[in-house]
Amino acid sequence: MEKHSTENEYRVYKERWFILLATTALICSNIMQWVSFSAQIDQTNMFFCGPNEYKNCSAAFLSNQIYQIVAVIVSIIGMYFATVFGTLPTLRLSAVFNIVGAAIRLIASLPSLQNFFWRQFLMIIGTSIAAAAQMYFVVFSKIAESWFYPRHRASANVACSNSLELGVVLGTVLPSIIVPASFTKDIVSSWTFFLLNSIIAVVCIIPLFLLFVLCRRSVPKTPPSASSQHESSGPVTSGIFKCLKDRQFLIQIFVYSINFAIANGLIYTSNAINYRGYNLKGYPIAIATMVCMFSAYFVGVIADRTRKFKLIAIINALVVAVCVLVLRLYLIKTYTGWYDSVIVCTLLSIIMSCCAIHTPIGNEMGVETTYPVQESISTGVLNTFGQAWLFCLYFIMYSLQESNWVYKNNRKGGSWELALDFWAGMSILNFIVAVIFLRPRYNRLQMEEEAQNTREAIRDSVYTICK
Repeated sequence: MEKHSTENEYRVYKERWFILLATTALICSNIMQWVSFSAQIDQTNMFFCGPNEYKNCSAAFLSNQIYQIVAVIVSIIGMYFATVFGTLPTLRLSAVFNIVGAAIRLIASLPSLQNFFWRQFLMIIGTSIAAAAQMYFVVFSKIAESWFYPRHRASANVACSNSLELGVVLGTVLPSIIVPASFTKDIVSSWTFFLLNSIIAVVCIIPLFLLFVLCRRSVPKTPPSASSQHESSGPVTSGIFKCLKDRQFLIQIFVYSINFAIANGLIYTSNAINYRGYNLKGYPIAIATMVCMFSAYFVGVIADRTRKFKLIAIINALVVAVCVLVLRLYLIKTYTGWYDSVIVCTLLSIIMSCCAIHTPIGNEMGVETTYPVQESISTGVLNTFGQAWLFCLYFIMYSLQESNWVYKNNRKGGSWELALDFWAGMSILNFIVAVIFLRPRYNRLQMEEEAQNTREAIRDSVYTICK
């Protein structure tokens, strides 16, 4: 047990590292399942639908959309479950969904299963169950609040957010390495996808072990801060209504959701750049994600020390809007040399970094604004709207690609320009809303400062009396 704190009555425990490690491992392994089939779309469709139907197959698209649809549902369920039963049972249930889904996906990738209907059906069932593990999204800030000192909360949130980015990296790079770029009909009887899903399934065992063996309780014996000690514990529905009646929180929902969706719009963009002559596979997303992991941690430390969440959010929104617009204009020209790849990957890295930073910062702002509503409720509401808009943005961009409204849809990639125009427009709108309307309140921080001042006044009074 560790005691080094300016407040002697507040402590943190070594077990916090186990539960943080288990959460990050759970998030990473689950995100790997989400993006692994999106990294090699044609190969995935060929394997699950067969050589006769793969051109009309949507296995890879369904795998992606299932995750987004289920995420909206389980965010609502997760709010209730985490509030009523606690953080640890929620994470354990998520870990069970995660490993069961991975096991079913592994069975679906057996080469001996040559019935393509059952192969795709099992893949969809396994993906749906794995997607139900996304209840972990609602406990990000709850873990930081319950187990860490106030000056370390943003860093703990960034660690959870970075595990998501690490999952994107591994889920993108592994298929690019294991699944051949040039595919033939032989892929339907190969062990390629079985090997890929085997590696992911093994990774899914790690959080299961940590959560059931090393993690013992949802909250520590004693709170790490005054806000943890005085948190509201009312009904879940009451907490949700309080959040939705707060106008400033609604503004934060909009900014959070747009940032969340813009970051995942990079997956579409990584495919769109190939229509301009690039042949980078899934590596731009992997590079961008690796860069954003380091930058997010650096900004998280700054946020812990300064607590200037609004300023960080506005700077992020500005940089995202500028870089998305520059990327859209740059893709007017086709690929001419290696320097084009460097420029595109740099822009993607900056966009991913800023969007990834806003996830933990947005959670912290939401919790501060709605305090004393429980973290699992405020972050659950944020994530529900974020996942819903993520689904909408992804669907809209692919729908615009198939349209003939502004650009002719008679080339490879269709009207990809219109999809990126919409992406850029949303980025600019996000910045405008953040600058004009974002006014977060720091209720939790104010409460902790008042509690600290009270303790110091009592301590001074006792010292004066004793003297």
